[in-house]
Amino acid sequence: LHPWHQFSMSLRLDKEFAAAIAPFAGAMANIPKPALHDVEARRQILSSFASSSPPEIPPEIDDEVVSITAADGYKIPIWRFRNKSSEKPGPAVLHIHGGGFISLSPAMNAPQMCRYALETGVQIFSVDYRLAPEHPYPTPLEDCWDALSWLNKNADVLGVDASRIGVMGESAGGGLSAGLTLLARDRGLTPPLKRQILGYPMLDDRNDADVDEGTFTLWSKSDNITGWTAYLGDRVGADDVLPYAAPSRASDVAGLPPLYLDVGQLDIFVMENTNYVRKFIEAGIEVEFHVYPGLPHGFDGVATEHPVTKALYANRIKQLKLLSSD
Repeated sequence: LHPWHQFSMSLRLDKEFAAAIAPFAGAMANIPKPALHDVEARRQILSSFASSSPPEIPPEIDDEVVSITAADGYKIPIWRFRNKSSEKPGPAVLHIHGGGFISLSPAMNAPQMCRYALETGVQIFSVDYRLAPEHPYPTPLEDCWDALSWLNKNADVLGVDASRIGVMGESAGGGLSAGLTLLARDRGLTPPLKRQILGYPMLDDRNDADVDEGTFTLWSKSDNITGWTAYLGDRVGADDVLPYAAPSRASDVAGLPPLYLDVGQLDIFVMENTNYVRKFIEAGIEVEFHVYPGLPHGFDGVATEHPVTKALYANRIKQLKLLSSD
C-alpha cells in the first residue's frame, strides 16, 4: 500500500464536526454518487450547497457587479465588495471561487467576502470565470488574468494601491490563484503580486492521493478526476502539463510572493498541498501553513460555527491585514 493510504486509515473525523454535520451527512448519503465524468450531476449537487436567495449584504459594504472584456471579447462579471469606511488608495484581493473548475460562482462566497472586506478594509474583487468543460484550460485562467490585469491597470480609479494586491481562492479557485501567481510572475506583472492566500487548493492533475473513500468528504477522488479531465481534457496527467494549469508541476517558485495555505488533514489535497508548501520553504519564501486534523475538504462551508472554522477565518483575516501593514 501507498504510505499515505496506511496513514489515512488511522485518522478519524473530528467528533465535533461529525456531530455538527450529521443532518447534512444523512441527506448526502441518500444522494446517489455521480458516475465518473458526470459533470451535470456534480453541478446539481454543488449548487444545492448554495443558498437560492441573494446574499445579504451588510449596510457597511458597497457591492456591485462590474463587467470587463476578456481578450476574446467575452464579458467577465466581477463581484466587488468594499467597506464604505476604507481608506483610499488601499489594498485589494482578487478572489477566485471553488467548484472543481466545473461549477459555482462568486455568489457562494459572498457572505465571507463581505466579512473579509468589513473586518480588514481590503477591497475584494471576485471573478466569475468561465467553467470547464465548455471552457477548458486556459480559458478560466485567462479570465482570471484579464481580471487581474484590469484591477492592476485601473487601480487608481478603483481606489486600490496597485503595490498591495493579493490573490485568494479556495479549492479549484485556490489552484487557479496559484496558477495565476505563476503567470503574473512570468508575464512580468508590475507591481508584482503582494501575497497569495490559498484554501485547500486543487493543484495536481495526476491524482496520486490514495485515500480512504469511506471517510466523509465533499470532494472525492472520482470528483477530482472528473474536474481535472473537464479542465485539461486528454492532456490530464500528461508529462508536459504546464504549471500554470497544474501548479504542483512548478519546479521553480523563486520570485513568487509569500504563501498562506490551509487544508484539512482528511482532505484528498493534503499531500499535494504539503509538497507545494515545501517548495516555498526550500526557496526561502515566507510561508504560513495550517493542517487541521480530523477535517475534510471544504469543512468550513458546512460547519460554520466549528472552532477550527473560526480559527481558519481568523488566520485568513490576519493575512488580508498584512496587505495593509507590509
